[in-house]
Amino acid sequence: MDMTKKEKILNESLTLFAQHGFAHVSVSMIAKQAGVTKSLIFHHFENKEMLWETVKEHFFSKYAAHQMDLFETEKDPIELIKKTMLYYFNFIRENPMIPRFFAYAHLENDDNCGKLDRPLVERGGELIRQAQKAGIMRQDFNPVVLILNFIAVINQYFVASCNFSVWDPSIYDDPDTFINDFINITIEGIRA
Repeated sequence: MDMTKKEKILNESLTLFAQHGFAHVSVSMIAKQAGVTKSLIFHHFENKEMLWETVKEHFFSKYAAHQMDLFETEKDPIELIKKTMLYYFNFIRENPMIPRFFAYAHLENDDNCGKLDRPLVERGGELIRQAQKAGIMRQDFNPVVLILNFIAVINQYFVASCNFSVWDPSIYDDPDTFINDFINITIEGIRA
């Protein structure tokens, strides 16, 4: 299936913003990379700021819709945590520019990121608290810390591979073993 020109602009914008940050990317750079004219970019997006916001929303929504479905369909809280971590890992593996893009957004103190994922964190936190009250998970941790923990570790696995592969290259030889080990360690740490 061929990408539309708008999708091409979004994909190339993600790549450039992830490589250079918002301030160091021009609309001309995006146009050249996407093989379109600047006027076409301005036809779809009012300005570079709107393009930046649309890139965030576009790629975040790809992840969020599936995660919200998972919240509603998986009834076992431990399986939900496992599937959530595995889904996030595979989503980032398939879209490796996303954590770099959001790292730049965080460095810019872009609070829209928190607004985008707040519904996911609230729903996930609520389900974790329910599992804690039911005695399925330990009660001595803040659910947001669990969510932050797995997001941070998975993002860093991809963003900082140049560092961690020096520590132990085998964790990059077999990413499935890495994520399964991480999931098992996490589950053992939260199980009641």
